[in-house]
Amino acid sequence: MTIDATLPPDPQSAQLQRIWVDCLGAVIGQVAGFPVTVEPSSDEDPTPQGAAPEKPPVCMVITASKTLQGEMAIVATEVGALALAQVLISEQLNAAVPFDKDHRDAFEELLRQVLGQVATNLKRVAGGEIAVKPSGSEVPSWTDASRLGIRITGEKLQPIQLTLIVSPELAKNLKRHPETTVPSEQKTEGPSTASSGPKAAPAPPPQPEPSGAHSPNLELLLDVRLDASIRFGQKHMLLREILELHPGVAVALDRQVEEPVELLVGGRVVAQGNVVIVDGNYGIRITEILTPRQRIESLGKAQ
Repeated sequence: MTIDATLPPDPQSAQLQRIWVDCLGAVIGQVAGFPVTVEPSSDEDPTPQGAAPEKPPVCMVITASKTLQGEMAIVATEVGALALAQVLISEQLNAAVPFDKDHRDAFEELLRQVLGQVATNLKRVAGGEIAVKPSGSEVPSWTDASRLGIRITGEKLQPIQLTLIVSPELAKNLKRHPETTVPSEQKTEGPSTASSGPKAAPAPPPQPEPSGAHSPNLELLLDVRLDASIRFGQKHMLLREILELHPGVAVALDRQVEEPVELLVGGRVVAQGNVVIVDGNYGIRITEILTPRQRIESLGKAQ
């Protein structure tokens, strides 16, 4: 795929590129099992220089709604998408393996995990609720869209080049929000770029826990095992509906795909986060959590 040269990206698209770099680095670094560097790249074309694009690129178009509205897309070569899929499912890296439906699903699952963190950071930028969801797989042809490169390298990876395409509508809506600098929660190896716009005010120092939060008696309970579970959502159903369930029926829950799941301990919600895959098992990356004092009080109320 060849992408025509464009003007330098606007500050809002560059900030969105920085968000994707940080979130890609956090997710890929966790599932890869080896050092990975994710950094902005001046190369907008995911096809390596001098290589012929023999196969069509792999693309995920993403639609943002609520406080921010517009579209963006992530584009990769088939070889790059295959490598990222193999990293996610812990498969031996082999560029000669056919890029089948399972690999495409794994690549899209990786992007969805990253997208959950992107939405969280965009929520801070916009100061309101953000909904982002995949909405297509065709490389967009938006007029005057910003195109920015993202480069992924690692000791076991051939360099992977991604292209972030930002629609003019999304860039315009980002521009309406003065807070365009998002403190990075994840650190990726490799150089970082300076963020445009005013610097965000430093976060206030954490407040110390009250002196009674950790009583001596609590030390006796710290080794007690508790059951923890993840709740994807809930649904109230009539007994009639439950009796009518059968294999193949889909039950819609009250939680959208991009919303965080809940971590329950002793039947009480103590944290929220994003679903991830760790060593082939499902896991949760915590994004919000009660303070230690609140957690203790919540567990004390559990029956």
